[in-house]
Amino acid sequence: MNSKKYFFDENHVRYELCQVNGGKPYNWLFLPGGPGMDSSYLRDVASSLELPGNVWLIDLPGNGTNEDSLRNFDTWFEIFPSVIQKFDNPILVGHSFGGMFPLFFPELEHQLKGFVILNSAPCLWLEEAVSYSKQFDLPDLSQEMQDFTRQPNRETFDAALKACMPYYFSPSALSRGSALVLTVPLNYLAAVWWQQKVLETHYSAKWVPQQVPTLIIGAKFDAITPFSLFEKDTRFARDNITMRFIEDAGHFPWIENPTAVREALTEFISQIQSSMDEQSE
Repeated sequence: MNSKKYFFDENHVRYELCQVNGGKPYNWLFLPGGPGMDSSYLRDVASSLELPGNVWLIDLPGNGTNEDSLRNFDTWFEIFPSVIQKFDNPILVGHSFGGMFPLFFPELEHQLKGFVILNSAPCLWLEEAVSYSKQFDLPDLSQEMQDFTRQPNRETFDAALKACMPYYFSPSALSRGSALVLTVPLNYLAAVWWQQKVLETHYSAKWVPQQVPTLIIGAKFDAITPFSLFEKDTRFARDNITMRFIEDAGHFPWIENPTAVREALTEFISQIQSSMDEQSE
């Protein structure tokens, strides 16, 4: 199949159908991180996992190369529920911001058939990240982050993102991981908006899946969104929520340990099917 079949809806959301597999009537919806990071960086993992059903990459308007001059990113709050409603049996896979943003929407409890949260956070993460990162003796990035906060523009954003690379990857994967991430189209204006939004709202999950089968994946060398944030949040200690910690990986675990990610997803598929079987009885 052509891996670049794009569709746009009435809100300028871009959908890329990157895989069609038989067997199950699922629609896997991959929501990228950043925000602002083009979903193309998820294409390889979305395609290689051979998930049953249809596999989609989602770019909200103004995200990555799906730029339509959007400047009010609050519009995403209005648009996002309609994205999920367009699909039968939707299973959301959110990476980083893509795992945080859905936690603003309690209505997803009645829409999703499954939810995968990859290297994300249920609450403000900076303080935990600073504490967690101390064990790795990482370079200081405070100056770059302060420069971006005080004067957000393309130049300061690019410098801050580059400084973050050792916090994203293990030392052995730093070179190849950085080569991937730093070449992905990214709309820094979305990142500026999100930085302001998390502080305004004092970000914390408004929705914790109550019945929806949920898989939360974290990794040892992720010093940006430490897995401990979910481990310490007792709201997520539920029977329908499974947590998986990957030792040999960082913020993009499928780059360093694709086998562990594949195994976790394989188990999760069985959990989803069991849940759907129970609902049909």
